[in-house]
Amino acid sequence: MKVFSKSVVFVAMSLTLFNVTAAENNSTDSIIRYAIWSNPSGNFHPTLYFTDYDRSIIFTLFGRLFTLDEQQNPKPSLAENYEYSDNGKTLTLHLKPGVKWHDGAAFTAEDVYFTYATEADAGFPKDTPGFVKHLVGYEDYHSGKTDHLAGIKVIDPQTISFSFKAPYAAAFSHFADRPVLAKHIWSQVPVKEWNKATALLRNPVGTGPYKFVAFLPDQYVQLERNDDYFGGVPKTKTLIFKISSAQTVQNELINGDVDIAELSSWNNRDLQTYKNAGIQIIEQPGVGAQYLSLDTRNEKLTDRRVRQALVYGIDRKSIVDKLLYGHGQVFNTKDNPHSPYYPKVLNDYAYNPEKSQALLKEAGWTDSNGDGFVDKNGKNFTLTLNYPTGNRTRELTAPIIQQNLKKIGINVVLNVADFNATLSILQDKTKVYDGVLMGGTFRPGEYDNNFWWERFSTPQLDTFASEFSTTIDPERLKTSIDGWLKGINQEAPHVWLYIPNIGYALSKRVTHYHSYPYEPFADVANWTVKQ
Repeated sequence: MKVFSKSVVFVAMSLTLFNVTAAENNSTDSIIRYAIWSNPSGNFHPTLYFTDYDRSIIFTLFGRLFTLDEQQNPKPSLAENYEYSDNGKTLTLHLKPGVKWHDGAAFTAEDVYFTYATEADAGFPKDTPGFVKHLVGYEDYHSGKTDHLAGIKVIDPQTISFSFKAPYAAAFSHFADRPVLAKHIWSQVPVKEWNKATALLRNPVGTGPYKFVAFLPDQYVQLERNDDYFGGVPKTKTLIFKISSAQTVQNELINGDVDIAELSSWNNRDLQTYKNAGIQIIEQPGVGAQYLSLDTRNEKLTDRRVRQALVYGIDRKSIVDKLLYGHGQVFNTKDNPHSPYYPKVLNDYAYNPEKSQALLKEAGWTDSNGDGFVDKNGKNFTLTLNYPTGNRTRELTAPIIQQNLKKIGINVVLNVADFNATLSILQDKTKVYDGVLMGGTFRPGEYDNNFWWERFSTPQLDTFASEFSTTIDPERLKTSIDGWLKGINQEAPHVWLYIPNIGYALSKRVTHYHSYPYEPFADVANWTVKQ
């Protein structure tokens, strides 16, 4: 899922380096088993993926033009270096030579053009990214007036340029978020048919450190190292993403069935069990948020006062303290508090049931019949809360929200389903819903007023978005993003719940592990285990 920000330098704990050199074993039989909480959808496509579970697989299989360094600055990867034109509108990339796709074909600038031009195609089976809308010639290409996107030019096999209508600061963010796909494979399928190309979606060919081997739904995804990887031969032969659960992963780690797992709970008892078993725990500042998405087209939720009442009515600090045991923080707008753009002054929506009830009353919702629930025009305020399985803390959040909102007179009906079924509610823009509990990862440097999973916009926010999407000037960026984030805070299109710290549990087999916020797999080629 997308969320949105630009992060500053993290404290020392943001770097994770677990290195026992003497114990390293680069045996050709070495295997790392990495636990993930939900079944990937099988959409292993660099520009079409929706979930962070698919993203984990994709970022291990595919190369990106840029990754992010520890300070969230762009770091050249498939692109070796770059330069801007004097007016700041054209960005030229020089690609790393000698890179090969997993099937042996050469990686060239044609692949780069194809990847990002197809995002501008009218048949692209996902919302058109803001990135391509800023390219010169987008309208003509999208409408079919021309068959070439003028804003992307292949200069030679190792050089490509991107020309924007105005200086565009978020280009690097898009490159870091959307890997490059193989033209010689995906050009064989019409863009509008990509979502139906199951055989290709589930048999991806990339340029990354690992090659795809197998996907067995509800069990695992198996990858094997790419001996021709441009970043050096990976030190571990096999990488398996094992579908696990919060209920079983602790035993799997202790028994050696799993080597690395992201923590889903900060329960002190569980942490002590890990410690007693010799399991290493790594903690990093959070890069993803949990939120309650509200459909502002819903007649119950169109009034800003109602949405604000929901935020005031949920004890978010208590959720952090009780479910995360303090390993996290509350946030109040569409950004990470670690971001340099996060406003210093925001309405913090501290828990206040009385304020919630007053706002509901102002909006016409009162308990007219004494049944304990507020009503309007003869109908009680019932809110269906959709939430997915797979993340234990999020699952436990749902009944807490239900009880909190009952106190202010709202009847919350819980509707639980598997992750992909719940996600489909947000993916279908024609579907009107009440609320969806979901999580997403902040994307450093990426601000957008029209995320695919949202149902909200205002003229004022659109104006701010237009300003920060047409400049690379630091002061203009700061001013416009500040206004936009404050506007989001006031409009409350979501209940911003909490940002959990990231925790990783490493089995005793892991002998070299390195990750940092926003880039958990940046160093995957160097991970090792002892046999």
